Amino acid sequence: MTSRIFFILVAIITIVFIYRNVRKNQISQDESILWMIGAIVILIFGIWPELIIILADAVGIDYAPSLLFLLGLLFLFMFSLRSSQNISRLRERNKELIQNSALLEKRIRDLETKINQIQNKTDKGDA
Repeated sequence: MTSRIFFILVAIITIVFIYRNVRKNQISQDESILWMIGAIVILIFGIWPELIIILADAVGIDYAPSLLFLLGLLFLFMFSLRSSQNISRLRERNKELIQNSALLEKRIRDLETKINQIQNKTDKGDA
């Protein structure tokens, strides 16, 4: 019974923590979805621990707590994969921004050169 209360409290605290971080813009809504799913799964298993045994039997796992480790591993794998996708997308966007910045710097230098040339011509014409 004590473990049930512990897991229910952990799940509720996690849900509140995620919600507060989303409201403070410390974590994006997209990223919070996986964390919320994980917290809800912990809450469900905290409320109905028999569900772990039922699911383990359905999957064919002899030792029910092994299912928890498997689910935790799958959760971490999904989160890692999603993080890798975000990193790849940000890396590509960063590359595009660097290229655009370099092109803009070149245009500025070209325009400054043209302005200097025009100023030099007008200075020579006034003299």
